[in-house]
Amino acid sequence: MKFINLIALCFCLWSCSSTIPIEDFSIQKSSTNPDYSNLMHWAAHPLKIDKADKFPKNFNQDTSLTGIDVFFIYPTLLLKGKEWNARIDDKKLNKKIDKTAIKYQANVFNGLADIYSPIYRQMHIQGYRSQKNGVKALNFAYKDVELAFKYYLKNFYNGNRIVIAAHSQGTNHAERLLKDFILKNNEIAKKVELAYLIGMPIEEFSDSFPKCNDPLDLNCFLTWRTFASGHYPNYIYGANIAVNNPMTWENDSLESEFILHKGILMQNNKIRFQKSVSAQAHQGLLWVDFENIPMSKLFEKENYHIADYNLFWSNIRSNFIERMTQ
Repeated sequence: MKFINLIALCFCLWSCSSTIPIEDFSIQKSSTNPDYSNLMHWAAHPLKIDKADKFPKNFNQDTSLTGIDVFFIYPTLLLKGKEWNARIDDKKLNKKIDKTAIKYQANVFNGLADIYSPIYRQMHIQGYRSQKNGVKALNFAYKDVELAFKYYLKNFYNGNRIVIAAHSQGTNHAERLLKDFILKNNEIAKKVELAYLIGMPIEEFSDSFPKCNDPLDLNCFLTWRTFASGHYPNYIYGANIAVNNPMTWENDSLESEFILHKGILMQNNKIRFQKSVSAQAHQGLLWVDFENIPMSKLFEKENYHIADYNLFWSNIRSNFIERMTQ
């Protein structure tokens, strides 16, 4: 992983109140190790009630698929504190994870799949600014993710089709899980049919698991990073970075028509502003334009990283149904 080039990837989550751990990374002996036999150590799980079970308030609750598991790895939400990695038993942070990433991202698969999302000792957001401590903290976090996936396979897996889904730091871990574990085991690799590697720059890494190129492709991954049309970030982009257009799902650079957009999942948990977004894949980036959104200038950004799922929530769900109905 080109870690040093990832240091600027999460600017949209940083704030003036974000603290920086003072001491160098160390494995905190007092930190509770994850116990994935305990449902409290899962942010989402079919055997517990959680925010992944919540539909948007005004959404038609279609539940047309069965026999699918989604293993979801949430993004960085550890913005404060003195330690480089989160604690498993951090009640305040875990509640935040539940009310954000699980409620507004993982729930796109609600009713279509059994959703498993492990609580893991995620790296502090400032790890992306510190090569020395960040690499160690990211590796430490990944070990929890791999442990959780192995526990899922041994104890919860019942023959369903498997989908990996992730965002931001979660995508760093999902990519590594695919490279270092899943694709090295043919029996496991055959069970994983799709991956959403959203919010990070991803290069194609396996001939047997390439980027998806059309709306019905399986045994491949989907990826995009959302920016305002015409904006180039000051970090990784280019023709070697994979990108999908979550409006057309085609392998081209054409700008999608607004009519294809099926709505944004807003913070009030409602789907709104259908036909308001167009998107174009360009140089490893997803450029977006907006129309017909009242007071839209209040929401203008250069980087829409935090909304990589929300902007296309209905399109993702609709395509998931079409793609997995095979």
